[in-house]
Amino acid sequence: MEKKLNVWHVGNWCIHTGNEFIESPFLSAKKNVEVLNYALPLVNAIKKIEGATVISQPSWELYNMSPEAFDERLKWATTIIFGDVETKCMMLHPDFFNRHLWKDKFITFPDRFQILIDWIKDGGHFHMNGGWYSFSGQGGKGGWGRSLFRDVLPVKCLETDDLLESTASFEIRSTVDNHPILEGIDFSGFPPILGFNQTEKRNESETLLEIKYWDEWFPLLSQNSLGKGRVSAWTTGASPHWGINLIKWSQYDQFWRQLFTSSSYF
Repeated sequence: MEKKLNVWHVGNWCIHTGNEFIESPFLSAKKNVEVLNYALPLVNAIKKIEGATVISQPSWELYNMSPEAFDERLKWATTIIFGDVETKCMMLHPDFFNRHLWKDKFITFPDRFQILIDWIKDGGHFHMNGGWYSFSGQGGKGGWGRSLFRDVLPVKCLETDDLLESTASFEIRSTVDNHPILEGIDFSGFPPILGFNQTEKRNESETLLEIKYWDEWFPLLSQNSLGKGRVSAWTTGASPHWGINLIKWSQYDQFWRQLFTSSSYF
Protein backbone atom coordinates (compact mmCIF):
# COMPACT_ATOMS: atom_id res chain seq x y z
CA MET A 1 0.00 0.00 0.00
CA GLU A 2 1.35 3.41 -0.96
CA LYS A 3 2.39 5.45 2.11
CA LYS A 4 1.07 8.99 2.10
CA LEU A 5 3.64 11.76 2.56
CA ASN A 6 2.11 15.21 3.10
CA VAL A 7 4.93 17.74 3.44
CA TRP A 8 4.41 21.29 4.66
CA HIS A 9 7.48 23.36 3.79
CA VAL A 10 7.87 26.82 5.32
CA GLY A 11 10.56 29.39 4.54
CA ASN A 12 13.29 30.13 1.97
CA TRP A 13 11.03 32.50 0.04
CA CYS A 14 12.26 36.00 -0.71
CA ILE A 15 10.92 39.23 -2.20
CA HIS A 16 13.47 40.91 -4.48
CA THR A 17 13.10 44.57 -5.31
CA GLY A 18 14.88 46.05 -8.30
CA ASN A 19 17.64 48.63 -8.46
CA GLU A 20 16.97 52.06 -7.04
CA PHE A 21 17.33 54.89 -9.57
CA ILE A 22 18.19 58.27 -8.08
CA GLU A 23 17.88 61.03 -10.66
CA SER A 24 17.47 64.09 -8.47
CA PRO A 25 18.18 65.31 -4.93
CA PHE A 26 14.50 64.75 -4.06
CA LEU A 27 13.22 61.76 -6.01
CA SER A 28 14.12 58.12 -6.51
CA ALA A 29 12.38 55.01 -7.81
CA LYS A 30 12.82 51.28 -7.45
CA LYS A 31 12.09 49.41 -10.64
CA ASN A 32 11.02 45.76 -10.75
CA VAL A 33 9.97 43.33 -8.02
CA GLU A 34 9.78 39.54 -7.93
CA VAL A 35 8.85 36.87 -5.39
CA LEU A 36 11.18 33.86 -5.44
CA ASN A 37 10.90 30.47 -3.78
CA TYR A 38 14.53 29.46 -3.25
CA ALA A 39 13.33 26.13 -1.84
CA LEU A 40 12.05 24.92 -5.22
CA PRO A 41 14.91 22.41 -5.74
CA LEU A 42 14.02 20.76 -2.43
CA VAL A 43 10.28 20.98 -3.09
CA ASN A 44 10.70 19.41 -6.53
CA ALA A 45 12.91 16.64 -5.12
CA ILE A 46 10.25 15.74 -2.56
CA LYS A 47 7.48 15.83 -5.17
CA LYS A 48 9.30 13.02 -7.00
CA ILE A 49 8.74 10.71 -4.02
CA GLU A 50 5.88 8.30 -4.68
CA GLY A 51 2.79 9.34 -2.73
CA ALA A 52 4.19 12.78 -1.79
CA THR A 53 2.29 16.07 -1.80
CA VAL A 54 4.02 19.33 -0.92
CA ILE A 55 2.68 22.69 0.19
CA SER A 56 5.41 25.37 0.23
CA GLN A 57 4.78 28.72 1.91
CA PRO A 58 6.86 31.77 2.86
CA SER A 59 7.48 32.47 6.53
CA TRP A 60 5.29 35.57 6.44
CA GLU A 61 2.28 33.39 5.69
CA LEU A 62 3.06 31.33 8.80
CA TYR A 63 3.24 34.57 10.78
CA ASN A 64 -0.18 35.67 9.51
CA MET A 65 -1.79 32.23 9.90
CA SER A 66 -4.79 32.04 12.20
CA PRO A 67 -4.85 29.41 14.97
CA GLU A 68 -7.54 27.56 13.03
CA ALA A 69 -5.50 27.51 9.81
CA PHE A 70 -2.40 26.38 11.72
CA ASP A 71 -4.34 23.48 13.25
CA GLU A 72 -5.73 22.47 9.87
CA ARG A 73 -2.26 22.46 8.32
CA LEU A 74 -0.95 20.21 11.10
CA LYS A 75 -3.88 17.82 10.70
CA TRP A 76 -2.97 17.50 7.01
CA ALA A 77 0.83 17.25 7.31
CA THR A 78 2.84 14.12 8.02
CA THR A 79 6.16 16.00 7.67
CA ILE A 80 6.96 19.65 8.39
CA ILE A 81 10.12 21.38 7.13
CA PHE A 82 11.25 24.80 8.36
CA GLY A 83 14.14 26.59 6.66
CA ASP A 84 15.22 30.15 7.54
CA VAL A 85 12.19 30.61 9.79
CA GLU A 86 12.82 32.66 12.93
CA THR A 87 10.81 31.93 16.06
CA LYS A 88 9.03 35.30 15.92
CA CYS A 89 6.97 33.87 13.06
CA MET A 90 5.55 31.42 15.60
CA MET A 91 5.08 33.93 18.42
CA LEU A 92 3.62 37.36 17.73
CA HIS A 93 0.47 37.04 15.64
CA PRO A 94 -0.42 40.32 13.86
CA ASP A 95 -3.63 40.60 15.88
CA PHE A 96 -1.53 41.42 18.93
CA PHE A 97 -0.91 44.78 17.27
CA ASN A 98 -4.50 45.36 16.12
CA ARG A 99 -5.79 48.14 18.37
CA HIS A 100 -9.38 47.46 17.31
CA LEU A 101 -9.22 44.09 19.05
CA TRP A 102 -7.76 45.29 22.33
CA LYS A 103 -10.98 46.61 23.91
CA ASP A 104 -11.43 45.32 27.47
CA LYS A 105 -10.57 41.63 26.96
CA PHE A 106 -7.31 39.79 27.47
CA ILE A 107 -5.67 38.77 24.19
CA THR A 108 -3.99 35.38 23.98
CA PHE A 109 -3.44 32.71 21.36
CA PRO A 110 -2.68 28.99 21.71
CA ASP A 111 1.10 28.45 21.97
CA ARG A 112 2.14 27.19 18.55
CA PHE A 113 5.38 25.72 19.85
CA GLN A 114 3.49 23.46 22.24
CA ILE A 115 0.98 22.53 19.53
CA LEU A 116 3.88 21.58 17.23
CA ILE A 117 5.53 19.53 20.00
CA ASP A 118 2.29 17.64 20.59
CA TRP A 119 1.98 17.04 16.84
CA ILE A 120 5.46 15.41 16.82
CA LYS A 121 4.61 13.26 19.84
CA ASP A 122 1.57 12.00 17.93
CA GLY A 123 3.78 10.73 15.10
CA GLY A 124 4.80 13.71 12.98
CA HIS A 125 8.25 14.32 11.50
CA PHE A 126 9.63 17.84 12.02
CA HIS A 127 12.78 18.80 10.12
CA MET A 128 14.83 22.01 10.26
CA ASN A 129 17.20 23.13 7.51
CA GLY A 130 19.99 25.56 8.25
CA GLY A 131 20.07 29.23 7.35
CA TRP A 132 20.54 32.73 8.67
CA TYR A 133 17.29 32.53 10.68
CA SER A 134 17.44 28.83 11.63
CA PHE A 135 18.68 27.48 14.97
CA SER A 136 20.30 30.53 16.69
CA GLY A 137 20.91 32.27 13.39
CA GLN A 138 22.55 35.56 12.57
CA GLY A 139 23.02 37.57 15.76
CA GLY A 140 20.77 35.09 17.58
CA LYS A 141 17.78 36.24 15.50
CA GLY A 142 16.65 32.68 14.80
CA GLY A 143 15.84 32.30 18.47
CA TRP A 144 15.19 28.54 18.51
CA GLY A 145 17.50 27.96 21.47
CA ARG A 146 15.38 30.36 23.53
CA SER A 147 12.04 28.79 22.60
CA LEU A 148 10.02 25.89 23.98
CA PHE A 149 11.54 23.93 21.11
CA ARG A 150 15.02 24.22 22.62
CA ASP A 151 15.13 20.68 24.00
CA VAL A 152 13.13 19.16 21.13
CA LEU A 153 15.75 19.75 18.44
CA PRO A 154 18.34 16.97 18.04
CA VAL A 155 21.14 19.52 18.44
CA LYS A 156 21.89 22.22 21.02
CA CYS A 157 21.65 25.79 19.75
CA LEU A 158 24.23 28.39 20.71
CA GLU A 159 23.21 31.42 22.75
CA THR A 160 24.80 33.80 20.23
CA ASP A 161 25.36 34.12 16.48
CA ASP A 162 26.00 30.64 15.05
CA LEU A 163 26.85 31.31 11.40
CA LEU A 164 30.07 29.77 10.08
CA GLU A 165 30.81 30.53 6.43
CA SER A 166 33.58 29.86 3.93
CA THR A 167 34.04 30.47 0.23
CA ALA A 168 36.23 27.34 0.10
CA SER A 169 33.77 24.84 1.62
CA PHE A 170 34.17 22.45 4.55
CA GLU A 171 35.14 18.83 5.08
CA ILE A 172 32.31 16.46 6.00
CA ARG A 173 32.23 12.86 7.20
CA SER A 174 29.74 10.10 7.95
CA THR A 175 29.72 8.79 11.51
CA VAL A 176 27.63 5.65 10.93
CA ASP A 177 27.82 2.58 8.72
CA ASN A 178 24.98 1.03 6.72
CA HIS A 179 22.35 3.51 7.86
CA PRO A 180 19.09 3.48 5.82
CA ILE A 181 19.12 7.27 5.41
CA LEU A 182 22.63 7.25 3.91
CA GLU A 183 22.47 3.94 2.05
CA GLY A 184 24.04 4.09 -1.40
CA ILE A 185 25.18 7.70 -1.05
CA ASP A 186 28.78 8.49 -2.01
CA PHE A 187 30.00 11.40 0.11
CA SER A 188 33.41 11.43 -1.59
CA GLY A 189 31.75 13.46 -4.33
CA PHE A 190 29.82 15.74 -1.98
CA PRO A 191 29.58 19.29 -3.36
CA PRO A 192 31.12 22.34 -1.63
CA ILE A 193 29.06 23.78 1.23
CA LEU A 194 29.43 27.53 1.79
CA GLY A 195 28.15 27.82 5.34
CA PHE A 196 26.36 26.17 8.25
CA ASN A 197 24.87 26.82 11.68
CA GLN A 198 27.23 25.89 14.48
CA THR A 199 25.44 23.64 16.97
CA GLU A 200 26.39 21.13 19.63
CA LYS A 201 25.64 17.42 19.83
CA ARG A 202 23.07 15.95 22.17
CA ASN A 203 23.94 12.66 23.85
CA GLU A 204 20.43 11.34 23.30
CA SER A 205 20.45 12.15 19.57
CA GLU A 206 21.96 10.33 16.62
CA THR A 207 24.50 12.27 14.56
CA LEU A 208 24.78 10.82 11.06
CA LEU A 209 26.99 13.42 9.37
CA GLU A 210 29.50 15.92 10.74
CA ILE A 211 31.12 19.04 9.32
CA LYS A 212 34.59 20.35 10.21
CA TYR A 213 35.79 23.84 11.17
CA TRP A 214 38.63 24.99 13.51
CA ASP A 215 39.80 21.35 13.54
CA GLU A 216 36.54 20.51 15.31
CA TRP A 217 33.62 18.41 14.10
CA PHE A 218 30.06 19.75 14.40
CA PRO A 219 26.67 18.15 13.67
CA LEU A 220 25.57 18.35 10.03
CA LEU A 221 22.74 15.79 10.04
CA SER A 222 21.18 14.69 13.32
CA GLN A 223 17.92 13.13 14.44
CA ASN A 224 16.08 11.94 17.51
CA SER A 225 12.67 10.61 18.44
CA LEU A 226 9.96 12.29 20.49
CA GLY A 227 6.98 10.22 21.51
CA LYS A 228 5.77 8.49 18.35
CA GLY A 229 7.44 11.08 16.13
CA ARG A 230 10.78 12.21 14.87
CA VAL A 231 12.87 15.40 14.70
CA SER A 232 15.77 15.89 12.30
CA ALA A 233 18.18 18.73 11.63
CA TRP A 234 20.33 19.58 8.60
CA THR A 235 22.53 22.46 9.72
CA THR A 236 23.32 23.85 6.28
CA GLY A 237 21.01 25.03 3.52
CA ALA A 238 19.08 22.78 1.17
CA SER A 239 18.92 25.64 -1.35
CA PRO A 240 20.84 28.83 -2.21
CA HIS A 241 22.83 30.51 -0.89
CA TRP A 242 24.65 27.97 1.33
CA GLY A 243 23.23 25.15 -0.79
CA ILE A 244 23.89 26.67 -4.20
CA ASN A 245 26.27 23.79 -4.98
CA LEU A 246 24.26 21.16 -3.14
CA ILE A 247 21.34 21.46 -5.55
CA LYS A 248 23.71 20.40 -8.37
CA TRP A 249 24.62 17.16 -6.56
CA SER A 250 23.76 14.02 -8.53
CA GLN A 251 22.40 12.36 -5.37
CA TYR A 252 20.45 15.38 -4.14
CA ASP A 253 17.03 13.79 -4.79
CA GLN A 254 18.09 10.44 -3.34
CA PHE A 255 19.36 12.02 -0.13
CA TRP A 256 16.10 13.83 0.61
CA ARG A 257 13.98 10.87 -0.43
CA GLN A 258 15.76 8.59 2.02
CA LEU A 259 15.70 11.17 4.81
CA PHE A 260 11.95 11.71 4.55
CA THR A 261 10.89 8.12 3.87
CA SER A 262 13.17 6.18 6.22
CA SER A 263 11.36 4.62 9.16
CA SER A 264 14.64 4.25 11.07
CA TYR A 265 15.01 6.69 13.93
CA PHE A 266 18.01 5.01 15.52
